[in-house]
Amino acid sequence: MSEAIIKDVLYRTIFDSRGVETLEVDVYTSDGFGRCAAPFGAPGSRGEFEAPAYGHGGLEKAQDILNSRIIPELKGMNATEITKIDAMLEEIDGTPNFENIGGNTSSVISIACIKAAANAIGEPLFKLLNKTGPWTLPYPLGNIIGGGAHSMGPAPDMQEHLVVPVGAKTIRQAVEIILKVHEETGFLLEKGNYNFTGGADDENAWTADLNDAEALAIIKEASDKVSQTEGVKIFLGLDLAADRLWNSAKKEYEYHREGVTRTTEQQIDFISELIEKYNLIYVEDAVESNDYDACATLNERHGDKCLICADDIYASNVERTKKGLEKKTAGSIIIKTNQVGTISGAAKTAAVAKEGGMEVVVSHRSGETLDESIAHQALAWNALMIKTGVKGGERLAKLNELIRVEDDYEQIILRSWL
Repeated sequence: MSEAIIKDVLYRTIFDSRGVETLEVDVYTSDGFGRCAAPFGAPGSRGEFEAPAYGHGGLEKAQDILNSRIIPELKGMNATEITKIDAMLEEIDGTPNFENIGGNTSSVISIACIKAAANAIGEPLFKLLNKTGPWTLPYPLGNIIGGGAHSMGPAPDMQEHLVVPVGAKTIRQAVEIILKVHEETGFLLEKGNYNFTGGADDENAWTADLNDAEALAIIKEASDKVSQTEGVKIFLGLDLAADRLWNSAKKEYEYHREGVTRTTEQQIDFISELIEKYNLIYVEDAVESNDYDACATLNERHGDKCLICADDIYASNVERTKKGLEKKTAGSIIIKTNQVGTISGAAKTAAVAKEGGMEVVVSHRSGETLDESIAHQALAWNALMIKTGVKGGERLAKLNELIRVEDDYEQIILRSWL
């Protein structure tokens, strides 16, 4: 029988897709190996309520804690007993939100351990995270035009202008379609008068001198063309990252590219108009992260035909998610493991959300690595969608992993939707 007892733990610092120093951890068992490198949200897009990437003293202090406390405790533990490992990390940290060791530190250890366990027993990671199924493939949610905190220079105010190919029959086809929409959008931007020079944001989405409505109109034109060619329905979506737009002192949303401000009521009406005009199927973080009620109003208005998604409001946190369920704040939730700090913590939040009737969307971060584990998290938690971006090796690593699973397990198919 394969052994999953942890024999050694090594770590190093490498660089993510933005060139930011980040932590990578290797876990060795007698018969297995697991590696994970931490992604990193942009300073302007990390939520108020998520775990900090690193605690006081930053990455250097995190390495000290690894050497003095965490690695000695890990050695001899069974990598399959991830809840025990995660509980140990919580105990060492000693705060409710990993404020001492940081969510990046705890999450890479947690994920590297469970990957080593999967490798030791010869099972794919998604089966170790969910032993009985069902397992389904998520739809890729592709970021086509970027803005906000992820872009430099003239760009839309909202952070992500998205597409999802709900008519695709396979994950392979779905990935190909969002790549084609990305390519066609680039052609349209080049032809138009947008001062476009092929610029891209942190997630390899196009960035150009557009407002948000112009960005949606161009993506719709590109999607319609690809849809006609491929015979597949393609819908549009948005991630506003509204915390970045919110001026808490003035109690209004500031759209600098447009040169307008909006009250909360005007913000809801504005998003409602975009949902209706562009037949949006997905809207994320439309209001600031303390405003459960405004998000609930949007959900009540449009939740029957548009998936209203909360990221910064919930921050993958169980208690905040429970509060949101009580208020019927959203129809879906973003899950990011390093927001909550451990794989078991993220799994618990996903379970609470699903039990409450919400859909799960597993997400990357704007600063990414080649780690592919969120693909397995999406499979294990029966996520409806996965956010990975579209282009770039660090983005496609996740989507290519889903293509491999589809190829290896014929019974695992795309979720049924619409």
